[in-house]
Amino acid sequence: MLRYLGIVWNDTHAQQRDTAQLITSRVQKLYPAWRREHTAPGMQVFCTGSPGELSRICRLPGNAGVVIGTVFARNRDILSSQPNAPLTFGPTETAALLRSEGRWLVENGWGDYVAFGYHAADQKKWVLKDPVGYLPCFRTVFRDVTIVFSRIGDCLDLQLQRFTINEPFLHAHLVSGSSLQEVPPLKEVLAVRRGECIEFKRGNGPYGTRRSYWEPLDFSKSDQLLEDPELAARAMRSTLQAATSSWVTVHPSLLLRLSGGLDSSIIAGCLGNAPGKSRFVAYTYFSPNGRSDERPWARLAAERSGCQHIECPVSPAQMDLTMALRMDPSPEPSPLLGFLQRSSLEQTLATNCGASAIFNGEGGDSGFCSDSIAYAVPEYLQHHGLRPGAFRLASQVALLTERSSWSVLLQAMRRMSKGEQAMPRERILSASRLVNPQIKEAFRVSERLSHPWFKNERHLPWDKVRRLGMLIMVPEYYNVCAPKDAEVPQIVSPLYAQPVIELLLRIPIYIHFHGGRDRGLARKAFAPDVPEPILRRLWKDRAPGFHDELLERQRAFLKETLLEGSLVSSGLLDRALLEEALSASPSKSQVYPGEIFRHLDTELWARHWLPGSRRHHDLEAFG
Repeated sequence: MLRYLGIVWNDTHAQQRDTAQLITSRVQKLYPAWRREHTAPGMQVFCTGSPGELSRICRLPGNAGVVIGTVFARNRDILSSQPNAPLTFGPTETAALLRSEGRWLVENGWGDYVAFGYHAADQKKWVLKDPVGYLPCFRTVFRDVTIVFSRIGDCLDLQLQRFTINEPFLHAHLVSGSSLQEVPPLKEVLAVRRGECIEFKRGNGPYGTRRSYWEPLDFSKSDQLLEDPELAARAMRSTLQAATSSWVTVHPSLLLRLSGGLDSSIIAGCLGNAPGKSRFVAYTYFSPNGRSDERPWARLAAERSGCQHIECPVSPAQMDLTMALRMDPSPEPSPLLGFLQRSSLEQTLATNCGASAIFNGEGGDSGFCSDSIAYAVPEYLQHHGLRPGAFRLASQVALLTERSSWSVLLQAMRRMSKGEQAMPRERILSASRLVNPQIKEAFRVSERLSHPWFKNERHLPWDKVRRLGMLIMVPEYYNVCAPKDAEVPQIVSPLYAQPVIELLLRIPIYIHFHGGRDRGLARKAFAPDVPEPILRRLWKDRAPGFHDELLERQRAFLKETLLEGSLVSSGLLDRALLEEALSASPSKSQVYPGEIFRHLDTELWARHWLPGSRRHHDLEAFG
């Protein structure tokens, strides 16, 4: 796994120089195989990874810094489907990069990267996280020296300081998750958000100055909109094909998660069309006892794209939750079940196929606006007012959502008049039955929910939140269930590529809802690439009962971990309700298994950071 650790300090300050030397010596002692990729007055950057990963690290000319990850040159032609070339950094590009303090890279490149810049003439240093990629970036401060890192375990191994849980974060996370909180999960660790640059210069302290270089709301402004369905469909297909083909040039062999749904089938079609395509294998997992089956659809998509197709049965009996006790620490709670699947099934498949990347269709529900159909009418009213098109659109939404046209239109007008685009708090609260009532009440009246991308908005624009999907969240790059030095394939989500998401945001929701169909514009755009039965299909096959069976099989582990855990002992979860939900006896419990597994993720995360944990004992022994 590609990992990095950087150190930033004021080189004119004697104590900071000594502290930086201490940190450097520990890095070199603990990680002798790590390469020093950049050295400048007040900045050092170390990296490690496989040979293929290290080849994607670019040292900037003139000792101006280092770019870690993959960067493609941006193509401004939205109708071009050709793969983008790697972005090269000559003297001209580097000078522009330094003058803009990193902004030039966001505007002229895209990919999955973190950049460190050093401007000798102005005595400035900066760290930039790209707008959409998975490679994470965190920072902490030790004795006024900033440590920037990708994997928190590497920072912990230095045994410099203790990280502690931020209680306001924990309370809010139990109810709503992590994505819309400005409160950091750990008091001492701050995430460098997607599209954010941290500038360090003399006088602004070790925490630097935060700047946001990528604002997704800018792409949905009226002067940016694409309202011609024909042009929007052509641009959508070309831009996604270009992004997918660009990533194919990086990976000579790859694996695709193919569910047979529209989104992953679109990616299969793009992979099949990629020029000079890599070796491409798709896999579909299914529940042997499920009442529905994705395989017939996946077979159609695999046949159309011309790839090898593997079908893999997955059942709760294969899931070993006790592996969670051996997980690496993470900066915030991680989804255990997803990581377990990757650690077992996907890792084996990728190894057998020699795949260096796993492609997926994630981002389709949000990007193609399947998650935001309810906001199509309010957005139309905002842009065009109460025209006849609003009534036609309301009828289409009503037909899909099984409501009356008038109720759809009236709700849209209420949202317009009252600015009701905020998070549906009551619906979230109803899915958090186990949480302490006082915490839920605090959430109900809290104004804390936000995100840097929406800092200037009066209300949280929930319609835009739904369109951004997982980009709102801190990247989950490292598999906490895999050894830190394991060869883990890169996760590639073409629908979240920067050129793609920027284009999709320019297309209004009511245009995405073309013809009154869920993801109607996407179905029109990718008709040449996706089998007709999948284009016509408006439902998803599920495997109902999976979580229920897993809970039944793992009941003893869940009882021991949760009922005797820190969340219950501290009163954050209701013990009586949890006992009833975990009881083998028939009960009237209305707690969904999904909530139980969500709290399991939080419990396992908290154990790494609470006093009395193994890591705290290690720090105390170290002194």
